[in-house]
Amino acid sequence: MRHLLSWSVCTTSADCIGVAWQPYGRCLRHLDADELGECLRGLFPGQAVDLRGTVITGELLARILAATRHTIGRARFDQARFLSAVRFGDATFTGDASFDGARFDGLASFFGTSFGGNASFHRVRFAREFSLYGSRVRGHLSLDEAVLTSDALFGEACLGSASFRTAEFHGFASFDRTRFHGDATFRGARFWRAVSFRRTGFDGSSGFESVRFVGKAFLAPSAVARRLVLTEARAQGAVEIDASGCPVVLDGARVLGRLVVRLGDADLDLRGLVSRGTSSVTRRGGEIRVVSVDRLDAEELTIDGADLSGCHLPGVVGPERLRLRDCVFASTPRGGHQLRLSWPPRWPFRRENREKKTPRLRMVKVTWFALVAVVTVAALVLSATPQPSSRRPIGHRPTVPPVATQHDGLHG
Repeated sequence: MRHLLSWSVCTTSADCIGVAWQPYGRCLRHLDADELGECLRGLFPGQAVDLRGTVITGELLARILAATRHTIGRARFDQARFLSAVRFGDATFTGDASFDGARFDGLASFFGTSFGGNASFHRVRFAREFSLYGSRVRGHLSLDEAVLTSDALFGEACLGSASFRTAEFHGFASFDRTRFHGDATFRGARFWRAVSFRRTGFDGSSGFESVRFVGKAFLAPSAVARRLVLTEARAQGAVEIDASGCPVVLDGARVLGRLVVRLGDADLDLRGLVSRGTSSVTRRGGEIRVVSVDRLDAEELTIDGADLSGCHLPGVVGPERLRLRDCVFASTPRGGHQLRLSWPPRWPFRRENREKKTPRLRMVKVTWFALVAVVTVAALVLSATPQPSSRRPIGHRPTVPPVATQHDGLHG
């Protein structure tokens, strides 16, 4: 394994891959007390710290933070192993911080930590809770392929761009009030328990392509500057989407639980959506423009107050399961007005006959279909029947006999 590493390793043991500190040639863990003290006295605020591959205890980390006064320059913790709880508290990383391939056996708390550059946790394994609550990352945050065994807290963090590609969240994940100043990518991530994005701000795009939601998902961002994309997403539980001012893409998504979409001043793409629970799309302010329902396959979907003028409704799979209320459709070829209809037609049911609502609703559906069929057939027959024409052929002259005049009598 040593030949794969890019640093000089500890010479104490063949199993130790900790970076060697000179002039001792051993990692910090294998230095004696005097040697360790000498190395720590050489640290100062803002200095780069290299602990790649090192086994780090809580006591050793506390001494390093104290020596640097909680201000570290370029930090390298790649493939390090933290044996106990890690609390960086209000530490500041003035440069890039890398924890790629590291392992946290206990709590990993970066509560209020400030990263002046990039922060990378690529392929990190967190055995306990992980917290970036209230942290600040000026550059790019990466948790690609990370495994978070327990709860993960990102609430009220202020991040640049961020990437969580194929990350595994086995505990509850909270991004409430988190601010992403760039794009946030969750492509291929898996959330085994509930995940919440309440009042989350995205200054760029928020991409959840091919994400797997096993537990409930609450996507209620306060703002999305570009797009909220759930293309090919899979959800076994309930999904709630509450957004405004941005396009929402559910192209090819599959939701087995309840789907609730509340939008305002937004475009919605339902192309290829498969929904097997009770679903609804409602307007909460502003307009909703449904751009496509092609191949939409919903077990029970209600769309209320949306503009469907740009959609091709025959492309819906099982249109009889679709309920449209106060929706706007495209105008007819001869007209200049939009058509607003509800489906099925509303019926003034009485309170005492609520138990008979379903049979009567089915009867109304049948009557409505019959009425549409009769009108269509009548229009076709009427258009095919020849009508008498009042126009005269070209060159035709009337055959009315001439009227006698006074001049005719004089000549007679």
